Amino acid sequence: MSASDERIRLLKEELQHARAERDRQRALHKAENDAEKESRDKAARERHEGTMNQLRAMRELLFEQRESQAQEKGRMEERHAEEVRLHETTLKQMSDVRTAVGSLRDESRADWEQRAEEQARIKADSETAVKKLSESVAETREQLLSLTHELQEDTTRRHEEVRHILLANASARESVSMGESV
Repeated sequence: MSASDERIRLLKEELQHARAERDRQRALHKAENDAEKESRDKAARERHEGTMNQLRAMRELLFEQRESQAQEKGRMEERHAEEVRLHETTLKQMSDVRTAVGSLRDESRADWEQRAEEQARIKADSETAVKKLSESVAETREQLLSLTHELQEDTTRRHEEVRHILLANASARESVSMGESV
C-alpha cells in the first residue's frame, strides 16, 4: 500500500468519524429540541387547564347567583310588579355575562389551537397570550363581583321600596277604615 493510499484511507476514516460525530450532534440537538417542545407544550397545557378551572369557578359563581336570583324573584313577585322587570333585567345581565364567559372560553380554546399550530412562535406568543387572558379573567371576575354587589344593593333597595309601599297602603287602609267607623 502506498503512502497516498494510506493517506486516502486515513482521510476516509476521518470523514466517517466526522459524519458519525455530525449524526450524533444532530440526534442530540433533535432530542434537546423535542424535550424543549414537550416542556413548552406541557406548560401551555397547564396554563390552559388553569384558565379552564378559573372559567369553571366563574361559571359555578354564575349558577349560584342565578339560583339566588330565582329565589328572590319568588318572594318579590308577591309584593310588587316592578320586581318582575328587575328579575328580567337580571336574567339578561347574567345571559350577557354567560356570553362573555363563553367568548373568553372560545378565545382561550382558539388560542390553544393556534399555539399548537405555530410551535415556532409558541414561546414568545404564549407568555403574551396568558398575560392578556389573565388580565381579561381578572377584569371579568371584577365585573362579576361588581355586578353581584350592584344586584344585591338594587334588590335590597327594591325590597325597601316595596315594604314602604305596603306600609303606606296599610296605613291608608287603616285611616280609611277609621274614617268610615267615625
